[in-house]
Amino acid sequence: MPNLGSKAVRRRLRTSVLGLLAMVALLWGAVDIVGVPLSNLMSLLGQSVLVIGSIIASAGLAGWLLHRLGRRK
Repeated sequence: MPNLGSKAVRRRLRTSVLGLLAMVALLWGAVDIVGVPLSNLMSLLGQSVLVIGSIIASAGLAGWLLHRLGRRK
């Protein structure tokens, strides 16, 4: 368990909370002010998470393969 009294941990936690609040504010603004249907936003958010996850997984696999191939020489 991380030390919550640590300045670095508090800074990371604060950054994460502020980022999450900013995302919620942007979604609320899109739904309330612009009039975008919430279902469309949630669908696009899900698709974005899947695409970003696949990019991260592909990069991880490529890094692992490069690491394995580099040790053979």
